[in-house]
Formats: sequence, structure tokens, C-alpha cells
Amino acid sequence: MERLFYRYSERNPAHFLLVAEFGEILTADRLRPALAAVQRRHPLLSAHIEDRPGIRLGFYRAATVAPIELTVRRAQESSWAAAAAEELSRPFDRSRAPLMRAALLQGPGSSALLLTFDHTIADGISSVWVMNDVIAALNGRGLANLPVPQSQEHILDRALGAVDPFDPSELPDDPRMRTPTTIRPFDGALTNVHTMTMTDVDTARLVERCRAERTTVHAALVVAMCRVRSTERGEDFVRVLNPINFRALAGVEGDCGLYIQATWTGLSPWDGAPFWAQARATTTHLEAARSARGILTASLAIRQAMAPDAEVGHAEELFTRVCPFDMLISNLGVQHLDDTGPVRPTAVWGPVVQSQTEGEYVTGITTYEGRLRMVTCGYSVPTTFLKSVGAALAVAVDEP
Repeated sequence: MERLFYRYSERNPAHFLLVAEFGEILTADRLRPALAAVQRRHPLLSAHIEDRPGIRLGFYRAATVAPIELTVRRAQESSWAAAAAEELSRPFDRSRAPLMRAALLQGPGSSALLLTFDHTIADGISSVWVMNDVIAALNGRGLANLPVPQSQEHILDRALGAVDPFDPSELPDDPRMRTPTTIRPFDGALTNVHTMTMTDVDTARLVERCRAERTTVHAALVVAMCRVRSTERGEDFVRVLNPINFRALAGVEGDCGLYIQATWTGLSPWDGAPFWAQARATTTHLEAARSARGILTASLAIRQAMAPDAEVGHAEELFTRVCPFDMLISNLGVQHLDDTGPVRPTAVWGPVVQSQTEGEYVTGITTYEGRLRMVTCGYSVPTTFLKSVGAALAVAVDEP
């Protein structure tokens, strides 16, 4: 999986951010020691990548490693969308550690902390763990150093050794899922970053209705976003890439590493089926993909596609022809973060990411302090997209 993200990002940078807002002005003098503690705690934050003859790609640690870069900006307000777009336009040099950087925006009475990660060393949940560790350090807690993480393939083989993968005949086979997409050549242009926050009341009502309908919040969001995109772009069929966190399944917790697989869903949003029926069908598909058999099946497919000698073309083929998508929806779920001290975020956003697929809508979702927040990136995403998604969810929740 690390090989897939490394090779794909050689031409199509796919690094990402997590953003935390604070109701106070954080300072660089307070942040730098916290970032140093986090870098000591997580081994991959001191690693770089080398492509060596014979063994090919690997993580390495130099004798001397630079500290995590911290950029400080002062602004009239701590609005972070423009800064996030700039971060997405700046790829990492993977031959030099660390493959993470931080930016601090200081407003008159508030701050925003942006943590940016190369996807080869981290997934969305990793960014939450690292942000949590930064906050813990700011609150004076000591951070124990973690061991070097093992590859997810080794962990899955150990945890799922008695599990059989799905037979190809058991998997969906819709030819519409294989219509190729194209990649927008990366040129450093700034993407659009749009945000929306649901109220705590609306978030609670959505959760309650999803439980009553025997579906997940994520599935409801997939249906709402597919319906809005279909209406906006006149698309009869919309494909969604859904990253899946398998840490609990594999017994991994707290590490900064790559512990995700993914599943591709397809939906004809206006085929006449009710909203909640479509959400239940999506939930059923996602439950199978999240199962031990589903995770193992996806892992074996990635291993076959990304052998040690795989190059950037193999990674691009996977995302554009084997498993193409129109939208990516990455849901980090309900997050709490450190609550043992006075430093505590007022809001958390992420992941903020894009993949360079032409016409993509990429949405990161996090629920924090009872409020669901969405951030969507993409060069062609309308400014009304998330507002329309919120409206579609409200209509669905209010259905008799």
C-alpha cells in the first residue's frame, strides 16, 4: 500500500492535511517542543524513502533528521482554507525526512493548526493520532516513543491468517464501474476548498434517523453527495472511493502509518429507489468491504497490482482504469482528541485531500464536539455543493 501511494504521487501528489481550530493564540515557542516530541514518538516521522536496486522502495532513517517544519502566519482571522489549498500545491521531497510539516495561523484571538502528511507514511486516522499527541504535549503530558510499525500486509497476514478472501464470483461486477477516468496533470495550481458545519441538533437528528433506518451516517452521506453531483453534472451513475480504516480489525492503535484499504461503490442516484433504500444498499456493500474477508481481498489485490518493481504507471492504472472514481469520501468518524488539559480544539477538519483525478470531488468528514464537519476539495467543485448536500440530508431526515 505504501508503494501504491508513493508511485502514484510521483506524478500526482496526494498528500493531505488535518486542521484543528483553537479559541486561543498558540505560539511557535509552545508548538515546536510539542512537534519534536511527536516526531520522537512516531518513527515514520523521521523516515525518508529510497529506491534501491534489487530491493526497490524502502523507508530509511538518516543519522541526522531535520525537525518538523513549522510555518507561522498572522492573519485578520484564522480562516485556513486558503492556506490548506497552498499546502496541497506543495509536494514533499520524499528523499528527505520528515514527510510531515505544520503551519500555524494566528488570528486576533484564535489559531488554526494545519498538519500536512505525505500519504506514504500516514492515513487520515494517523493524522488524528498525531494531532492528539501534539495537543497532549501542549498540555504537558509526556509521550512514550513507539516501535517501528510493521507493514499492513504483515499485520493482516498475522491477524487474518485463517480467513478466506472473497471469490471473484461473490463480488459486484457492473461494467459502469470500469469506465476510465483521466488524471489532471499536476501543475501546482491552487484547488478550491469548501467547508460546511452541521449544527449539533442536525448532526444528532441525522445519527438518530440513520440508526432507525439501519444504515450508517457515511452511507447516507454517500447517497446525498451522489444525488447532488448527479444533479449538478447530469451524471446518471456516480462512483465513490471509500477509504476503510482497519486498525481495530488488525489490532493496531496509536501508530502513524498506513492502515487503510478502500472500496469502490457505484450508484444511480435517481433510479427511483428511495433515499434510505439506497443508503441501506450502500451500507450492505460497505459492511462486506469492512469485514475480515473484504479487507483481505482488497489487500491481496493491491499486492498483485503493486509488486516491488511496480512503477508510477501501475499506480495510475489502478486508480483510472481498474478502480476509477468520480468522488472520494473519507470519513474519520467521531473524534474526541485529548481532553486532559486546557489546550483543546474548538473544531477539527479533515482529511483535506485531492487525488488529481479530472473532475473529482474529494470530501473529508469529521465529527467533533457533536458537530459533523465536511471539507471538499476539487478544481471543478461548485461553491454550492456542500450546502446542497446539507439540504439533501435535511430532506431525507424529515421524510415520513
